[in-house]
Amino acid sequence: MTRAGAALAALCCLAGTLSATAAQGAPAALPAVARVRAMAEAQGFAGTILLGQADGSYRVATVGTSALREDAVWRWASITKQLVAVIAMQEVARGKLDLSAPVTRYWPDWNAPHGGEIRVYDLLKHESGLPDPDESPRDPDGVPNFYTSALAAPQIAAARYCAGKPAGPPRKAYVYNNCDAIVLGEVLRRITGKALPALLEERIARPLALRSLGVYRVGKPRPPDHVRPIGEGAARDPLIDLGAYGAAGSAYGTIADLWRFDHALMTGKLLAAPEREVLWASTMKGGWRALFQWTYPVRFEACDAPVRVVERQGLVQGVELRNYLLPQSNQAVILFGNKRPLRFGQPWEGKGLAHNLIAKVACP
Repeated sequence: MTRAGAALAALCCLAGTLSATAAQGAPAALPAVARVRAMAEAQGFAGTILLGQADGSYRVATVGTSALREDAVWRWASITKQLVAVIAMQEVARGKLDLSAPVTRYWPDWNAPHGGEIRVYDLLKHESGLPDPDESPRDPDGVPNFYTSALAAPQIAAARYCAGKPAGPPRKAYVYNNCDAIVLGEVLRRITGKALPALLEERIARPLALRSLGVYRVGKPRPPDHVRPIGEGAARDPLIDLGAYGAAGSAYGTIADLWRFDHALMTGKLLAAPEREVLWASTMKGGWRALFQWTYPVRFEACDAPVRVVERQGLVQGVELRNYLLPQSNQAVILFGNKRPLRFGQPWEGKGLAHNLIAKVACP
């Protein structure tokens, strides 16, 4: 990994929107975030940033000229996959799901080519070779019709589109693909008898008291108060049915509720350590790819040792997200942006907004 420079020295003091809230709702003694907001503004960032602390407390800064409430509800896009991967590992812990088993063990009549060869593990690693909804024919507005005119409930899409002509054989190559999560969602439904909305409610929202967590449904209008993009992709965004993403990207909630999920995952409330390590296992040779997320070490200038970062990205049209967990210290950095293009940078590049924010949290 690239060694970090002295990027934090460029931070300046500028007043910004700030809140400091403990997990129980009481004020927490946290340092000001004005420098963080200044750094984000310098990168042209617009949206919301959350810094999560080891004790469960957090602070939130809103950035940009378009005022957003700190408790605004955002689409979580592909961060949904991170939640689904946790539920899958819960089923592994219960002995109900074997990652090395073929999908057809749990869905015998799934008629996808290579269906008997595609393992659950291949879905979670994006090595299934399934067709990609983003490559479906585009409508006149340039939107893949999987999400517009060819709409189908995720359960139907898993059996039809995702069982269609494959992009390639399983385990031949890594290809990021929403069908992987949509099919896994159907596998979980068949194992548990519950669809994604019920599973998220039972396994995550209710135990963690996440009042904002929900799921967009096919054919149902989005709540009008949910955050919408204001930059690139804003014109096409209303054409997309967010429910079509299913287990690949249909969850929504506040940034604070995502932090509560992160903290619960890191502190063992959702998965025990053995299952969590399977979830996050990765290697340099494998591109640091874990199960529906990326896990890699980063060396920061101010830290004595490399910092383990668990990353999950999300993007649907003009809303782009980053969820960075720091499991060594039970902290997190979360960025929700609604004005693309956004210059997050990469933590391992040794520079950029994401790198500098993580360094500020991990190396105080």
